[in-house]
Amino acid sequence: MKFGFTAAPVGPKGRSDEELYRETLEDCTYGQELGFDSAWALEHHFTPYFPTPDLMVYLAHIAARCPGLGLGTCVIVLPWHHPLRLAEQIAMLSLLSQGDLYLGLGRGTARYEFDRFGIDMAHTREIFKEELEIIRLALKGEPFSYQGRHFQIPETRIRPFANPERVKIFGAIGSPASAETMAELGLPIMHTSNFPDEKAAGFVAQWQARIGAGERETREFEFPILLNPTIVAPTDAEAREMAHAYYPHFARVQMNHYETKDDYWKDIPGYEVHSRFFANLGRMVDDFEFRDKFLNLQLVGAPKTVIRRIEVLRDKLKVGHVVSAHALYEMDQPLRRRSMKLFAEEVIPHFRKAAAAA
Repeated sequence: MKFGFTAAPVGPKGRSDEELYRETLEDCTYGQELGFDSAWALEHHFTPYFPTPDLMVYLAHIAARCPGLGLGTCVIVLPWHHPLRLAEQIAMLSLLSQGDLYLGLGRGTARYEFDRFGIDMAHTREIFKEELEIIRLALKGEPFSYQGRHFQIPETRIRPFANPERVKIFGAIGSPASAETMAELGLPIMHTSNFPDEKAAGFVAQWQARIGAGERETREFEFPILLNPTIVAPTDAEAREMAHAYYPHFARVQMNHYETKDDYWKDIPGYEVHSRFFANLGRMVDDFEFRDKFLNLQLVGAPKTVIRRIEVLRDKLKVGHVVSAHALYEMDQPLRRRSMKLFAEEVIPHFRKAAAAA
């Protein structure tokens, strides 16, 4: 298995964006020294919700600062980019960095961002498909043209030529329909930890059935999963206490960013499932028991507890790349670094020893 962490510029109120970026870049160096395989960035715009709007600029800086560290995205929202421009950026990053690129792609969820980019959310599934087709053609380095409903491209060949062996692309899923869509597009899936294991396992089964992948082939795709929050502490009780203290801050920021009170997803084809998910987000703030059940799905606990949870994710959901989110709103750098250190020193070695023995 591989292990990454989110490079998220979040922290206590009152910190400037410059301070948050500086601390996050320090965390990247620290994470590489601890032995993590990769750093992952999240694309969002216009609000305090993970304010990293240009992932290619961000990851290129991390690549220069941390040579050899893998770089991931969770996710690049394709409808917010021109596919040729994005293909060029991916190609450049594949040459300027030294580690593998794990590119999670998605179609976006927040009306606030779509409205400001002037994009109709009802068309995102079509746009995603066309953009993926164009990016794949462009990264081959050969001349191509494309005629679609949303994009018409005359014969084109991008430069520089990408290093295709280091570019691994995944499709983010959040519903049975999206799992089937990714299979139809030939994309390995990227999990989030927002769903009970049984439901997420159903997504995998649907993907396998549609793409025709057996157990062995499925494991070779090394599906990533983003786990937010990840809090590792000396005891389960301390980790849980911290999670209950800090996670509501994240939930509030998320509710504001997604404008959850409006429940606009129910009226947008292809987004209906998000109505159910975001309807529960407010309970993360006020309902201790509901939040506690949600934390069971994450990586919260002493190292042994976290190890057992990762084993479940590996076996049930075919996860091969764990992306841990140690950086939380209102949490200071020393506290999240303690979590990263415990994870690196007591969790990761368990899986690396097992792999070596196998």
